[in-house]
Amino acid sequence: MPSFQPQKSAAPAAKLCAAGCGYFGSPASHDLVFLALAEGVVAEAAASSSSSSAAAPEAARKAQPSRCAACCKKVGLTGFVCRCGKTFCGRHRYAEEHGCAFDFKGAGRVTIARANPLIKGDKLPNKI
Repeated sequence: MPSFQPQKSAAPAAKLCAAGCGYFGSPASHDLVFLALAEGVVAEAAASSSSSSAAAPEAARKAQPSRCAACCKKVGLTGFVCRCGKTFCGRHRYAEEHGCAFDFKGAGRVTIARANPLIKGDKLPNKI
């Protein structure tokens, strides 16, 4: 009778994270945990961008408070973004109030032209 011998699975042994965080990493991610892998990607991106651009990194991290473009009042979440691309308070939200330079008529014409294509009928002399 043939004897049954269980086959040993060739499962790779779990290795600790290469970053030294104490968790087990996977071979697919070069023995790194997701967080260590993400930090490595961020560090590589930061190293490449720091060499290309040395402009004030602190200014980029600090978010500017949203202010009205006309009166410089803080608007926060209640700000209105105009089609000209600027943010305004409740008093200056209308185009007439802040002297908007956006061409509303031209934008309307383009929208109507795209929505209603020109339809021409067949000419009769070609049918006879």
